[in-house]
Amino acid sequence: MDREEMLKREDEAWLQLVDAFTALPADRRTVEGVVPGWSTHDLVWHCAFWAGYASEVLGRLQHGEPEEVEDVSDDDVVSAGRAMSWDEVVSRAEQNHERARTALSVFADPPDEAVQWFTDDTFDHYKEHATQIRAFSGGADPG
Repeated sequence: MDREEMLKREDEAWLQLVDAFTALPADRRTVEGVVPGWSTHDLVWHCAFWAGYASEVLGRLQHGEPEEVEDVSDDDVVSAGRAMSWDEVVSRAEQNHERARTALSVFADPPDEAVQWFTDDTFDHYKEHATQIRAFSGGADPG
């Protein structure tokens, strides 16, 4: 898959995620159960965190540096997100979505490692959690 196709798929999946979480009533954003022990607030931050992390890895790859993957626990990610307001989580999600797109756009022909990081931590990730949020809210999954 080339860079432009990846950016197109990321944009489509991002819009699906945004549609899913904006359709959820505000009073249900912090209700756990979207996945066991996690709320929509938690999942949006989780996606935001990993898109930002992927942008950092892509930056290292662009400069010929090793991936240097850190051991990051989901518990730490969720805990950090719970310290933020909904508006801050959404704002950071938007920023990291753009950071990941910018990081990928720097590559004329992304190497396999960059493709894998971008795919896993943006559009595949967004689609997975958009589906879960829609199911939690009782909405249908558009695919």
